[in-house]
Amino acid sequence: MSLYGLLIGIAVVIFISYFQKHNKIIPKNRENIFLFSLIILSFLGARIYFVLGNLNYFLQNPLQILNTRAGGLGILGGIVFTIIYLIIYCQFKKINFIKFTDSFVTIIPLCISIGRIGNILNHEIFPVCIYELILDFFLFLILLKIKNHQTAYFFIGYSFIRFILEFFRSDALPFWMGTWLSLLGILIGIMLLHDFSFSWRRFRKKPSSF
Repeated sequence: MSLYGLLIGIAVVIFISYFQKHNKIIPKNRENIFLFSLIILSFLGARIYFVLGNLNYFLQNPLQILNTRAGGLGILGGIVFTIIYLIIYCQFKKINFIKFTDSFVTIIPLCISIGRIGNILNHEIFPVCIYELILDFFLFLILLKIKNHQTAYFFIGYSFIRFILEFFRSDALPFWMGTWLSLLGILIGIMLLHDFSFSWRRFRKKPSSF
């Protein structure tokens, strides 16, 4: 196993451990199937994102689509697939999406940081990965201190980090893919915070007296 694969595996184990410790919504007898589906789909989304970003190459070398040993994962694609899966799952199981994701989203920046160590060892976009490793770790520390709305702050924080760093990337992925997805993530985070604020004001508003 490559060091890159080993570090990805460590990140996955950390995520699973954190999820199992903090999950209060999914019954324990359903945790494994949920986590297995979540992780498989996140890796699938990450690979599809990378393939789409290098579509000309993979159209000429289709067998290389399955060759992930040397890297070739786009974390934004993994996040998109994960969100889609969580939305569908929560809708089907009648689970509050935000309440659910708030319970485990804190650990995700740390896991991404560990994955960036693998990128550095693979000599992939070296300076950018160092910056993202540090910034993601600080985002993890910030989310640890926040008691509410972790999902919203994750969207804003991580998307902002990616938006800034997209300007310094030198890899083959198209610039517009990361920037537009990052801007969308920031917008989603702001909308979530706005909804929380609106709901709180509405809750606090006293009824009119007659």
